This record gives sequence, structure tokens and C-alpha cells, in this order.
Amino acid sequence: MISGFEERAVTSLRNAEHQAAAKAKGAWFSLPWLWFCLVALVISVLVPMRIGEVDIWYHLRNAQQFLTTHTFLHADTYTFTSLGAALLNHEWLAELPYYIGFREFGLRGLAAVNVMVLCLVFGGMYYLACRRGADCGDAALVAVAAVILGMYTAGPRMHNFGYLCLTVLLIALERFQETGKGLWLLPPLFAVWINLHGSWVFGFVIMGIYLVSGLVKHGHGRVEAEPWKPGQLRTFLLVTAASAAALLVNPYGYKLVLYPFDLLFRQQANMGNVIEWQPVDFHNVYGKMALLLLFVVLATGLLSERKWAVRDVLLLGFALWMGLMHARFLQFAAIVMVPILAPQLRMCPPYEPSSDNSWRNLLAGVAIVALIIGGFPTSARLSPTIDQGFPRDALHFMQQNHLTGRLFHKYEFGGYIEWYAPEIKTFADGRTDIFVYNGVFDDYLQIGQVKHPLEVLDKYKIEYVLFPPETSLSYVLDHSPQWRVMYEDRVAKLYERAPTTAAASRP
Repeated sequence: MISGFEERAVTSLRNAEHQAAAKAKGAWFSLPWLWFCLVALVISVLVPMRIGEVDIWYHLRNAQQFLTTHTFLHADTYTFTSLGAALLNHEWLAELPYYIGFREFGLRGLAAVNVMVLCLVFGGMYYLACRRGADCGDAALVAVAAVILGMYTAGPRMHNFGYLCLTVLLIALERFQETGKGLWLLPPLFAVWINLHGSWVFGFVIMGIYLVSGLVKHGHGRVEAEPWKPGQLRTFLLVTAASAAALLVNPYGYKLVLYPFDLLFRQQANMGNVIEWQPVDFHNVYGKMALLLLFVVLATGLLSERKWAVRDVLLLGFALWMGLMHARFLQFAAIVMVPILAPQLRMCPPYEPSSDNSWRNLLAGVAIVALIIGGFPTSARLSPTIDQGFPRDALHFMQQNHLTGRLFHKYEFGGYIEWYAPEIKTFADGRTDIFVYNGVFDDYLQIGQVKHPLEVLDKYKIEYVLFPPETSLSYVLDHSPQWRVMYEDRVAKLYERAPTTAAASRP
């Protein structure tokens, strides 16, 4: 069994030899690049399937409003239940690329932006895995597995830009440990990150893990310490302090810094009822993949002859804990695992630069890129995926009949209505925090769970209800003389309050 320090030296020497061999042979398009093309192909095929993200619609409207008015959002203007309520648009910067992609190319542009971001994320992790000594084939296969595991939240979501910052952070920390350089990139990185997504908190947790692992002087058993070199600790602490100060470079000041903690401690209704905040369900496909990942980690630890760095043990443990506790973080766990697990595995024959063939690799790479571009779904192909989950035709019916009264709707419909029918004030949308604070979210749950639904509908003087058929609420409304069906399709039923009760409910 070789130590981590010896392994690092061997890896550096082997990489140098590979580069020299590839250069001598003229391998300007090497096999590692071809493997990455395959990773990108998998991303381009799978990720557009998740285009039907429920929150993307209000994010598009936020970005549209920002670029139109050149002002940051500070109050809700979309709903009638929380009109004027103070809010923080904590993901404003990540909204802009998605909006520009959609504005220029429709759904295809939206999907393309998302694919490109995730290619950068997993490409960075693939690079880091190879830098740590993984064979390019092993790194690519682990990256593909990570893409599949992260599919649960791989739609066009703002956290994908946060994970891009996470990728830059991990590469910068790796380079700093090896060379003692490049760490001052982090303060500007965090200044950007906080304006993209609240996952910047993960960045500080990871920096804390690196800090602690560098303080350990001796490993234990299969786990080996990698202590800081002279001067590195001081630089690390200074950069960490500067990165914390850089968080204040945002349009909302200290309030944006506190937002993730507000979510954790004040929004219990959000975390207790929104599915993606729940622990992983091992009965569904994503839960089974998470369980498989756990088995792979255990098997790798038992079978690999290499030692584990303290840093990697702590990182992998944190990532698995977050991924299993909250299903939305399975993608985070998947990203972190690539450079940790890939160097421990031996699935592919070792890469031999001496037998590489640049022209063969180039032709294969061109073929893969042609498949990515030629096979990338058009907006027309993506539209049915959207229409399966959102009430397009019902919304058209409302617009054609100029129905703009108070509407109760399925929570997931809120952002879609706000984007495609901005003249209709919604009941609520995915900006869950403002609806938790004023009790609207609790009232929504009472209606959806059929706990005094008619009374709560009366409380808000609801005139129309837009909800999926074959649900408990639809059953209640179907059998209530106070409500009648105006429109129905396989996605949604539109109910109108009966004229006599509508008149009685008006102030």
C-alpha cells in the first residue's frame, strides 16, 4: 500500500510523462478530450428531458423585469395574496443567462444554456479527477454516473450556476494545495457566487473541511493526513476572511448573506412539505441510485489499495449526508464524488499516450459533436414535455375569456401563469419564503390536503380554481354546489364559483 504523498508524486510524474509522450507523438487531440466529449453527449441527451422545471418561469419573469426596468426586485408584484410583500431575489444573476437563452431561441435556448453550464460543471470535475490521478476512462465513467444520479434536479435551475462556482472552488483549492498559488481567485468567486445562488454556504463548509484536514498531523489506518505547507495556512485564513467580506458585494447587503440561514431556521413549513427538501425515498429510481452510490463508496473503501486523504473522507461524508437528508442535494453529492471516487477505481485499461492517435480521436470527437448539435431537441420537440405538466390550454381559455379574477391554483402552476399570463394575479409560486412568512403557504396546504378547503377558498374570496383532475380537491369541488367546471383537459380543470355564491363572497 502506498501513501497519499507517494501517490501524488507518482501521479505528477505519470502525468508529466503522459504529456511529454503525447507532445512527442503530436497528440493534439488526445483520448482524454474524446472521453469528455462522451460525457458532454450524455449530458446533452439526458438534461433536456428535465426542461419542465416548475420555478424557471417566475425566474424568467424576474429577469425580464430586471432588464426592462434596470431595478432589483424588493417586493412581490405577481400575486394577490402577498402583493407588496418584501422579498430578496437572491438568484438574480443566475436568472439572466436563462432568460437571454429563452429570449433568443425559446425552449431550445433555455435547454442549451442549462446543458452548457452542466458540461462545464462535470467537465471541471472530470478534469480534477484526472489531475488527481484517475485514468481518463475511469473519470469519464464516474462523471456519467454522477450526471445520472444528479438528474433529479438537473433542470434549468439557478443552483447549476452555484455548482459551477463550486467546481471552480474545488479546482482552486486543489491547485493551492499542490503549488501554493491561485487562492486569491476565491474572494471574487464568492462575490459572484452569492448573487447566483445560496449554495455559497457549501463553499465555506468545503473550505472549513480543507482547513481542518490540513491541521491534522497524522492519519489513521487507511486515512492519511495532508498537512499544510509552511505559509499556506496563513494565506488560507486571509483568503477565507476576504471571501466572507466579499459576500457583501450584492444588491441586498447583509440580508442576502443571512438568507440561507433564514431558510434553515424560519421556513420549516417549506422544508417540511416541499418534496425535494425531504430525505431520499429509496423506493424511487433516484433513491435506488443514491443507495447504489453508498454501496460503491463502501466497496471502494474496502477494495481499493490506495489510502484516503482526510479531506476526501470528510468531503464525501458531508456530500452523502446532504444528499440523503435532502433529495435536492443528490446532484451536489454526485458532483463532489467524481474527483474523489474516480482515482480509487480501475475500470478501464490505462491510458497510453504512446498509442494515441489524434486524427482518430478528432474524427470520433467531431462525430460526437455533430450528434450533440444535430440531435439537440428543437423548441417544438421540447414543448410537449412542458405541456404534460403545465396548463397551457386552460390558460389560453382563461385569456380568451378575459378571466382575471382571484385564482387558486396548484402551487407548481404559479410561475408558469406569471410568465405566460402576467395579467392574472396568482395565489402563490415557488418563492416559498414570502408565502411561509404571511401564512399563505399554510392555507395552501389546507386546501390541497382538503382540510376545510371551501372555508379557506371563501377566506381569500377565490373566484376560480385551476387544479389537476383526479385529485382530492377536484373531487370536493365536483360535488360542491358552490363550484362548477368551466374547462377541463388531462392537465387541469378550471372551476368557477357559482354565480349566487360568487355574488355573496364579494366584499
